[in-house]
Amino acid sequence: QNPKKIAIHYLKTWFVIDFISVLPFDLVGLLSESDEMKKMKALKVFRLLRLLKLLRVLKASRLFRRFEIRMTITYGTFALIKFFCILLLITHWLANLWALTLMLVEEEDGVPRWIDDFDERDRDLAVSTRESPMKLYMTCLYFTSYTITSVGYGDIGPMNIVETVVCTLMILVSGISWAVVLGQVCGTIANLNKDEQVFRSTMDELNLMMIDRVMPTKLRMRLRSFFLSNKLAQSRARHMQVLDAMSPGLQREVTMQINRRWIQHVSFLEAVLREAEMKGHRSRVHAFIVGISMGLQTTCHAQDDVFGPVQSLCILSRGLVSRNQRLHSAGAVFGVDFVLSTLGLLEPCECWALTYAEVMSLQRNRFFQLVEEHDSACPGLKQKVRWFVCWLATQRAILQEAKKRQHRSRMNRSVNDIATSSHVHSVPEDALTI
Repeated sequence: QNPKKIAIHYLKTWFVIDFISVLPFDLVGLLSESDEMKKMKALKVFRLLRLLKLLRVLKASRLFRRFEIRMTITYGTFALIKFFCILLLITHWLANLWALTLMLVEEEDGVPRWIDDFDERDRDLAVSTRESPMKLYMTCLYFTSYTITSVGYGDIGPMNIVETVVCTLMILVSGISWAVVLGQVCGTIANLNKDEQVFRSTMDELNLMMIDRVMPTKLRMRLRSFFLSNKLAQSRARHMQVLDAMSPGLQREVTMQINRRWIQHVSFLEAVLREAEMKGHRSRVHAFIVGISMGLQTTCHAQDDVFGPVQSLCILSRGLVSRNQRLHSAGAVFGVDFVLSTLGLLEPCECWALTYAEVMSLQRNRFFQLVEEHDSACPGLKQKVRWFVCWLATQRAILQEAKKRQHRSRMNRSVNDIATSSHVHSVPEDALTI
């Protein structure tokens, strides 16, 4: 907002570069009456100072910020692409520098130049290398490429002192650039997938343990299968750390997006969420759902494992599980009756893992603790939960009573059938007397 400060800042930073880059060096030779001044080689070099304006690209951090928001690749992959582009840019600049030697040492000077060796090669061609800008650029790019990579075929080389100086400068620049870029690329590739490195280290430790403990082959195969399947669960556990770093608003949005599938299978949660969306209290209920999601504990079970947490809401995130003579696949929710305090009203909780299974569970005590914490922000939440508990308890009690009466009726019918059968097959005393 202060023009004076802006002007002072510009004079201290970009003024010198802008001033040098706009000087008309070409007009110096044209306006000068001296032939030596017109042929002065330094003027041709000064033309390169116009490239100093490219330093303004360093101020393009805002553009990178916009790209970073839309970037879907990892930073490791982005670093590899960046180093590759830097290497191409350095190769291009050095190729142009090598072509500049043909202007610094002209053909009229009578000094041998590196391009003279191509006259014999281009004898039968319609357009020679020195006459075609594209061929000249590709030749310079070829020379620069094998100079940077230290291949050095030797078919092109300096022929005079100017070319020797330029070639020496190119070797220094290309050697340092290649070493830096190669080191950075190796470091980036080494750290490109840390999760995979941790997993492989764990598998190596597992194999060493099994060898040291002389475990049977079948058990070894089960252990390897479990750790290979558990690889995704470890990655999801680290995702929760990323979720903790988000703002409360973003946590609500991401949590609802991730857990919308299983929330639809919990009737009272779906009802509370639907009612809140109708009344405009969606964000408050979302905070309650976030608390439930953050309170979920993930457990992994190998094939043939038998498990069953009592009074816990369970969400099967991966695998196949048999429970209460029913088959559950990924996305299934069971143990919705975890809110009941009477264990006799609960369904059998024992589960059998048919494959590797990942189960997220929420304990009853933790659920009611979350209800107490969010009751003030979500009016009527505790009342809705109490109504659901009463409704579910009444339903289960009626079903249990019906099953008891049905069982009693079957027992009475069985006793009557046995009595009737024994009466029919018994022999009368009068028949024995006759």
